[in-house]
Amino acid sequence: MPFSEKINALLESKGLKPGDRLVVEKRGVIYEGFLMPREDIERGDPDCLVIKLDSGYNVGVKIDDETNVEKLTGAVKLEKFDHFSSQPQNPNLPPVSIISTGGTISSRIDYFTGAVATLFSPEEVLQGVPELGEIIRIRSAEKLFNLYSEDLSPSNWCKMAEKAVEKLSEGDAGVLVLHGTDTMHYTSAALSFMIRDLSSPVVLVGAQRSSDRGSRDTDMNLICASILAARGDVGEVGICMHGQMDDSFCLYIRGTRVRKMHTSRRDAFRPINDLPIARIWPDGRMEYVNPSVRRGSTKPWSDAVFEDKVAIVKTYPGTPPLLIESLLDAGYRGIVLEGTGLGHVPTQPEDQRMSLLPTVSRGVEMGVVFAVTSQCLYGRTSSQVYRNAILLSEAGAIYLEDMLPEVAYVKLGWLLGHNYDVAKVKRLMASNIAGEISTRIRPDTFLI
Repeated sequence: MPFSEKINALLESKGLKPGDRLVVEKRGVIYEGFLMPREDIERGDPDCLVIKLDSGYNVGVKIDDETNVEKLTGAVKLEKFDHFSSQPQNPNLPPVSIISTGGTISSRIDYFTGAVATLFSPEEVLQGVPELGEIIRIRSAEKLFNLYSEDLSPSNWCKMAEKAVEKLSEGDAGVLVLHGTDTMHYTSAALSFMIRDLSSPVVLVGAQRSSDRGSRDTDMNLICASILAARGDVGEVGICMHGQMDDSFCLYIRGTRVRKMHTSRRDAFRPINDLPIARIWPDGRMEYVNPSVRRGSTKPWSDAVFEDKVAIVKTYPGTPPLLIESLLDAGYRGIVLEGTGLGHVPTQPEDQRMSLLPTVSRGVEMGVVFAVTSQCLYGRTSSQVYRNAILLSEAGAIYLEDMLPEVAYVKLGWLLGHNYDVAKVKRLMASNIAGEISTRIRPDTFLI
């Protein structure tokens, strides 16, 4: 929807067009900046002007009879991003490929149309963050998907794993995966299992703030991720994001030990029951914090399979057994029970009809794998402390030590995708494959 007739008349009378500098005064509050174009879609108030402030933030001001609008000297040129200047790359820098899957970090704002476009070429990436030209040689930049991360599925994880292996096999020092933040920890876990014999970094990187905001984190996240991909002595999948709210350093966190812990903070991704692998500063410094798999000479290969009939069930007081029964009736082969505390689910309630134990026993007899994790996230589960957990374990459920619920879901789907027998799946679920299980909980890994 364009501006209203009233606003169009006002802009024409003031000689204003998108890109012009203006000042808007309303009830004693003054806003000064550049007039932004209006998106040609039906949302927002057509009586509002959107102004890009000098801070980099946008503000919308509803124009009424108490508002004064004046044009100032100065303007910015708003162009469609149809062409990008070609920036020569240093052939002596480490080659790195970029795989774009969507999300905030994969996008740029086109202020002529008001739309968001997705990065897909080396020229576009370098124009957005030119500092990368001094860190890596972008051998290829490919748009694999253009999806919000909540819309990604296990089949997309498989394609990412295959593409990352393809790029590494062509000689890249590392691979950057641009990804939306909401489910990035699911993908990092999936790639940790699906890429075998990895000897180079596969770095997932995202952004919590869009590139048009003054507090954007895109640039620093990409710079630090590129430093790690090019020079990091790491042969693991991990996530590289802000380590603190300010622009001090980024953390590289193991793909099976990382979780998004805040909706909007720039340092939302934190290691759980583990230390980060490394700290990376945008000036190129790296500090290794946690022992990890180091670079080697092995050739990675893709083991990208997944059984779709796997689910996570979050248990709570009064969890109806029908929730699990419906999954069993639908043919599900694996269920992660996100229990309370040490891994407890309703087992001996006052109303025995609400016990999950008979349903779990029925599922085990059907060949369904039940795996137990904790909603607490920190710490580990145990089947040997309380009676309810002992009963659940005796019914055939397996306890997964300190594995995160999301990682358990990904690992269970991956193992079942191989069509292993139930005994082998249970044995491998309880075995450490990609750093997802530790032998002990370190006290210095809580809330870091």
